[in-house]
Amino acid sequence: MDKKINALVVDNNPVLLKLISTLLHRENCVVKTAENGLHAIEILEEFHPDIVFTDLIMPQVSGEQLCKILRRTKKYRDVYIVVLSATVLEDSDRIFSETDCDLCIAKGNLNEIRNHLQDALREYRSENRKKSKNNEKIERDARIPKGLKPSEVTTELLLEKRHLDKILDNLVEGIIELNVEGKVVSANRAALEIVDLGEEKIIGVVLSEICSWGSFQADIDDWIKKNLVARRLESLEIIEKNPLELNDRILTASFVAISDKPAWPDNKARQQKINENVFGLCILRDITRQFQAEKERRELDNAVRLITKMDAMSLMAGGVAHDFNNLLTVICGNLDIVVARGETLDFSEREKLIQYAQKAALVAVDLTRQISCFSNFGIVSREKVLIRTLIENTLQEFAKHTRINYEFEVKHDHCFVYVDPEEIAGAIGKILQNALEATDGSAIRIVVDHEITDQRRLIQGQYVPAGRYARIDIKDCGRGIDKENLFRVFDPYYSTKERSSLKGMGMGLTIVYATLRNHGGYVVVHSAPSEGTMVSLYIPELLQSTDRLDLPVEKILNGLQLLMVEPDMQMAQIGKIMLEHLGVIVKTAGTRREALEYVREEKKRGYAGHHVVLLDLSVEQGGAAENTCRLLLEVEPNLKIIATSGTILDPVMEDCRKHGFMGALPKPYNMDSLKHAIISAIYS
Repeated sequence: MDKKINALVVDNNPVLLKLISTLLHRENCVVKTAENGLHAIEILEEFHPDIVFTDLIMPQVSGEQLCKILRRTKKYRDVYIVVLSATVLEDSDRIFSETDCDLCIAKGNLNEIRNHLQDALREYRSENRKKSKNNEKIERDARIPKGLKPSEVTTELLLEKRHLDKILDNLVEGIIELNVEGKVVSANRAALEIVDLGEEKIIGVVLSEICSWGSFQADIDDWIKKNLVARRLESLEIIEKNPLELNDRILTASFVAISDKPAWPDNKARQQKINENVFGLCILRDITRQFQAEKERRELDNAVRLITKMDAMSLMAGGVAHDFNNLLTVICGNLDIVVARGETLDFSEREKLIQYAQKAALVAVDLTRQISCFSNFGIVSREKVLIRTLIENTLQEFAKHTRINYEFEVKHDHCFVYVDPEEIAGAIGKILQNALEATDGSAIRIVVDHEITDQRRLIQGQYVPAGRYARIDIKDCGRGIDKENLFRVFDPYYSTKERSSLKGMGMGLTIVYATLRNHGGYVVVHSAPSEGTMVSLYIPELLQSTDRLDLPVEKILNGLQLLMVEPDMQMAQIGKIMLEHLGVIVKTAGTRREALEYVREEKKRGYAGHHVVLLDLSVEQGGAAENTCRLLLEVEPNLKIIATSGTILDPVMEDCRKHGFMGALPKPYNMDSLKHAIISAIYS
């Protein structure tokens, strides 16, 4: 009696599956059955077949995929594979070339199937059987019932399937199909390249287990359980801002759960949802090149920005040294003469020389003050000002010392700003001086208006965020500025003016830029050769209708409750003294935990007046201060939290509102800047 043969039968037709299984039992075979390729792969873990009978077209894992997996797996490489399909007649050439099967049988009636199965078993038992990979042997290895003719419909459907398979296989995106349990049932070529695994390694494996998904491992596990197994049908996205790193590739991904049923209109139908067919798609997009290009672009931008800053600093350092050397020469020269000639000088000559030295010293003081404008924590003493009045006073004062011809127009008469009037007047004066020197006596036009913008804008290559602004336009009819030089007008000491020992020249627009920046404003320059130049100042408009800002600062701050979160004990001590001098009630905390406990206790007791928090960004030894800010706001959403730091280049300090803070206070700070930061946060 022949040795028993282990046979595996795979077909999604239960009647045919039962029929073939019964026939093989009669032929002394040990038979296992599977309803699709995925089920067959699961059976292969515990059952080693000698011969496999498989249909080709099946849901989930197809017969073609199963054949390829068997041939690529060392353990099953020599298994005898028989394709039993209704498409053999129309598709035999491709079946032999792509599945590497040993025998093809076209489905027919019961007697034909029995005869072909017996023929297959004899072929398997034959000592001379060899797997055929030569197309010349196809006729011998195909078993086709007599009288069976090709079907045009089947041919068309097979052609369409091959067409779609070709498209899928040539997509640059990796496409992985999953069953309702999250197991991989198919993957295109791009997906296999991305995960760097063969089809035989991933088919039948749960998606989350085919490779390490890094920080997204738990998210993918959770998505499978909730949206495939539990049929919630929601998507999971991995985006460019936080991409997936896999096998030295940078990826974005979409995990999509899909149902073959329409949306359920009522609860009764929804209860039947358990019977729907659900499958998942994992779409992987390789953005490595774009990501690296963007990274290189950012690095290049940073390098260019650094070079530009260093050039500007070099230019400024040279200009400052030049001006200070000239001024010191005047000071020292006059004093040397006074010392050298001593009593031989009469009183008037001595007084004249000392006055020259004193005048140069005052210019040096003014130059130092201008340089201090570049600090983000320059001293500013702000107040509520009607912009029209500020401009009128500035023009009147400027006209006392110059022969200026100007036209003044106010398009918006009730625009208030919260500024240091002296600083803003000084900035406007520098622009007027530039305009006066650029014209030949023609009128300079000054327009006051307000502007509301909902989106950030780039104007003439200069950035202005969304907001409400008082806008001051100062237009001259001079020769204008070339396009290539337009972006250099803010560079320190970029000027064609002649320097002298009593003029700190070449810093006009640089000072204007720094002054506006310290007030939260922006400067935009429009110019073209022969068309003149217009400098537009954007100053944040004060929207408060209340008169509280007209009150003395002491009354606003008196009794204010403030929490200072500062890990440096000395800094906390001096900060508390300064705040108490301003009338503020201060509580200090050295850690995030202490701060949260204090806010929770205050929340229970109920608040009285404003509550402000000064939060040092180094709290918790470099921990994410914005996380601390978020936790504090979760306890009490009405807190006004101000970031403090000695590092002004910290991202939070550069754009505090983006990170949840109401304001930023650079260190070192004084009582004036402290007052301004607190009041700005209260009325923000």
